[in-house]
Amino acid sequence: MVNRSVLVTYGIMNQQNNIPPAVLPRPPDGRAIFIPASDWISIGYSQAQARTMERLQTDMKKYCEDDNDDTKTVLRGSSGILPHHDMMLPHWQRLFESVNMEYLRIRSISLPIPVLDIIFSSLQSTCILTKMCLCDTNLGNEGLLRLASFLKEDSSLFSFALRETICDLSTASALSDALNNHPALRNVRLASCGLNNMAILEKILEGCKRMKHLSITGEEIRSETVGVLADFISGNHPTEVMFLNDNKITDSDSSLLASALENNTNLIQCDLSGNDITKVGQKKILKALYDPTSMDSIVESNHICRMYAYDIKNATVVAQRPHIEREVFNINKGDYTIGQKIRKKVVLALCGVDGELFDLSHLNDLPLQLMPRVLELIQKHTRSRTKVVKNRPIRLERDALSRLFHTLRGWELPLLFENLIPKKGAAGKRKREGRPDVV
Repeated sequence: MVNRSVLVTYGIMNQQNNIPPAVLPRPPDGRAIFIPASDWISIGYSQAQARTMERLQTDMKKYCEDDNDDTKTVLRGSSGILPHHDMMLPHWQRLFESVNMEYLRIRSISLPIPVLDIIFSSLQSTCILTKMCLCDTNLGNEGLLRLASFLKEDSSLFSFALRETICDLSTASALSDALNNHPALRNVRLASCGLNNMAILEKILEGCKRMKHLSITGEEIRSETVGVLADFISGNHPTEVMFLNDNKITDSDSSLLASALENNTNLIQCDLSGNDITKVGQKKILKALYDPTSMDSIVESNHICRMYAYDIKNATVVAQRPHIEREVFNINKGDYTIGQKIRKKVVLALCGVDGELFDLSHLNDLPLQLMPRVLELIQKHTRSRTKVVKNRPIRLERDALSRLFHTLRGWELPLLFENLIPKKGAAGKRKREGRPDVV
């Protein structure tokens, strides 16, 4: 038995799924014999399909060889879905009887029930599979139910990815129950699974409440369906990362997701890139993370999550984002306590990021006791800017003095100087009382 990861990626240009059976001779002992492309063409396969069938057989055999100790093998083909033929059953049987798989990915190959029975029975006997991806394999409702049954029996799978249309609520319920009760599964990725159906999405999300990473992509999610996602985020489940790319989410939809962050303290990252979100929606997202309207709104902002609607891996795109947005992103991303993040956002609200002076007029009615804390924040902010922009220390120092000066001069707090104004007839008395007796 060879222990390795297996990635099977095959496909053809023709989307045909029903190939006439039993034209090729079947070996009497059920051995996996090599069938050349010419034979596949003779029973109705296209030339591209026939060549892919040849490569599939060759690579399946390679996986079974004892001297093949690769930990991950990638087999690539063309686009489309490769139709199944029963003459391939011995090859599937040999592959899954010979290899203990830790990572299995099958893409663009039709997997009928007989093949699924071979795959799942073999995987259940080894119990070492940690990652599995089934993408464009024409499972159908019956195949998805077999998959749900396998997940209920499996105990080792940690990451699972699926790209198959779920068009039946009972099937969604079976999958949801399997996901919810799996002892080890914490990473689920669903792509183009028909989750634009609100009832199906709601049922699937019921099974994902314990997942750390959840990806739902490639759907055409309408506003009412986005509401289901918003309810999931508001539920404050242990989910730390969500990918919601390429789901046709709009500006109005993004406000629902952003508002849901008010009740969430676990979500660290939420990727909304690839949707129909403009600058209007991006401002709504930013406001959920940083609302400088008042001190209370700053405190009540989300200080945990990095929700964004652009490609954060593209340095050019990131550099073009508004400065304030990048500042907030880095604060939420930073390794700070919640209190420290709030203080940094307070400074951000008091100080324009492009060098403007502090404007503390909206703090005029706050208690005098806040003055030392505000000045401390100004000092800390100036010190951090000096470290970041090392080539302009003198200007920053002058800028710091200017900030302090205008802060003190512009902050209209009568109580600040009240005790410094001597009352008539009392100045001399206070002076005499404060002077020690001369012996």
